[in-house]
Amino acid sequence: MPTGPRKPILIAIAGGSGSGKTYLAHRIQELAGHDSVAVLSLDQYFRPLHPGIDARDINFDHPSHLDLPLFIDHVRKLKSGVSILAPSYDFRTQTATIEAMRIEPRDVVIVDGLFVLAHPIVDLFDLRIFLDVESDQRLVGRILRDIRERGSTVEWTIDRYQRFVRASYLTFVEPTKQSADVVVDFTYRRVFFQELLAHIIGDYVAGRIELNDLIGRIRSDSYGLGAISGKIRSVGIDVMALLETIPADVPREPGESIEPELWAADNPRN
Repeated sequence: MPTGPRKPILIAIAGGSGSGKTYLAHRIQELAGHDSVAVLSLDQYFRPLHPGIDARDINFDHPSHLDLPLFIDHVRKLKSGVSILAPSYDFRTQTATIEAMRIEPRDVVIVDGLFVLAHPIVDLFDLRIFLDVESDQRLVGRILRDIRERGSTVEWTIDRYQRFVRASYLTFVEPTKQSADVVVDFTYRRVFFQELLAHIIGDYVAGRIELNDLIGRIRSDSYGLGAISGKIRSVGIDVMALLETIPADVPREPGESIEPELWAADNPRN
């Protein structure tokens, strides 16, 4: 049995919009225990829209609408064992809320988001998972989520999918699959994988397995994309570089940050 504090294991879950990333992260947390597993979502780091901008014409699947520098800083802090005050975002109003969510560096920290397997973010994680879901199922998942959680309509969701989501997935998200340690068929094998991952994490928390050894064996698989002479050559994308070559549809001030610590330090949400 291991003794003393352990460095948090960071697990990234990526995949297209509507693929079940956030659902899986919270389901694993429920199965493995909130005291042992923390969850952080890249969706919490959306920047608020400037007044007067019509949200119907905004591609929210473009990475420029996220405060990536702040997100990277927070992931690094969790990796170092430091708690954070993560921002919150209301998708019904497209605004950052006045609350912040205190996240502690548990034994396992699961981070989900569209771009978490893109460079330079991907290098922060110990285990990298990509949920491979058929496009029609991702669209269905997005429709159900947007209607239930974000006050959208079927027509609006389909319009956004055709204009923005599909193209952004092909440009920014799908190429990051090549940076994954594990690519999961999450169209037909959802329950199996979530139960398997929950049991692995539970065994790690209880000290029955050494997760770093398992991750090392997974990484040693020489059949992965980019494997050359026993080493892994990165064939993924650099999301920060793409921000320079594929500009956003709405300009923002350089260095603009949501800085949740400044306005939420006195209003933490556990």
